[in-house]
Amino acid sequence: MIGEIVYVNGDFVRKDEAKVSVFDHGFIYGDGAFEGLQIVDGRIFMLTEHLKRLFDSVRYLGFEVPMTLDALRFVIAETARRNGLQNGYVRPIVTRGAGPLGIRNMAQLGAPTVVVMAQHESIEARRAKWNSGITAQVVSVRRVAPAGFDSRAKTCNYINNILAYLEAKAAGAETALMLDADGYVAEAYSSNVFTVKDGVVATPALGHILGGITRATLLGICRDIGVRAVETRLTTFDLLTADEVFECGTMAEVRPLIRINGRSIGDGRPGPMARRLHGELRTMMESGLHGEPIGNA
Repeated sequence: MIGEIVYVNGDFVRKDEAKVSVFDHGFIYGDGAFEGLQIVDGRIFMLTEHLKRLFDSVRYLGFEVPMTLDALRFVIAETARRNGLQNGYVRPIVTRGAGPLGIRNMAQLGAPTVVVMAQHESIEARRAKWNSGITAQVVSVRRVAPAGFDSRAKTCNYINNILAYLEAKAAGAETALMLDADGYVAEAYSSNVFTVKDGVVATPALGHILGGITRATLLGICRDIGVRAVETRLTTFDLLTADEVFECGTMAEVRPLIRINGRSIGDGRPGPMARRLHGELRTMMESGLHGEPIGNA
């Protein structure tokens, strides 16, 4: 359920009054960046890490967030608080701003646009996927190469991901697995990917993928509990012969992939490593140690 209150350029307004200009370059070109934040028991999980990535993404695009990191931190927490969001999702978006049509007219744009919106999310629906696993398809749509665009920036231009998702859905799968320009595994359409083989956890190295906050958190958990984890190149061979495959993301958390391209992974059921790592992640999230209370606003 969409939250009733939205922050737009300095004002908190009702969702039916929240408006951005049709001349905004975020609308016209997808020229902006965003983050997805999970609220767990009234706390924003890994807020600082997400804010740092948002500021880096905007800087990579060649403009600046028109407020300090701490000011945006306040706005995000206040948006969650005004929506009574104890559990759910908050999305801050920053675009280059509105002005004349044409990329050549960027110098004439107004101030960057800042929007923060919230959404109530039930954990029950997501728990079903965690427990049963989902299906995946390796799609023909390739992840954009760093020579064209660095995937570490989380931008509003998601056409690459959308086309991948549509291809997977057309094949009857629930998520899309994308390869990079050289044919190595990159990521899912909105999450990072891990394999498990003989007790070793592996994930594609940075370069053609988003540097996921949940991905980094899981790698840290592996170090803490003594599980060997490597960042390396993976191919479809590694996916199809793995003992386990799972994806991870802010709201996905850890979702086992039980079939890829119609073929069972392992015994076709969520595996013990995915369950263990997800249990450790949930414990971290529910502890509140890595979350900022929305009540601080």
